[in-house]
Amino acid sequence: MRLKSETINDLLVVKVLDSAVDAGNALELKADLLPLVEKHRKVAIDMGKVKFMDSSGVGAMLSCLRAIHQNSGELRLFSVKPNLYQLFKLVRLDTLVGIHENRKTALEAFDRNSDANA
Repeated sequence: MRLKSETINDLLVVKVLDSAVDAGNALELKADLLPLVEKHRKVAIDMGKVKFMDSSGVGAMLSCLRAIHQNSGELRLFSVKPNLYQLFKLVRLDTLVGIHENRKTALEAFDRNSDANA
């Protein structure tokens, strides 16, 4: 699974570079993402390149979400294609994860949440 990550202060931003997250690469995504997300409480994932995801991909995302929640953290997704947004709504992932139009709004949401908890 091709990923690109950067850290901005205490925030991890990960870009998924593959166009599909499915049974063929979901375990690899999970193996690559878990070590990254376990070290950060705030994680934003850029889904802009991802055009397809199956149940294995959703399972990998849920594993990452679980790891982030165990660290009292939060996960936000951004640049999600409409078909993936519908999938996330169908499996109710949108009730567990903030889904944002773009990077700017996702990062601003972390700031707003930090201000609310201060």
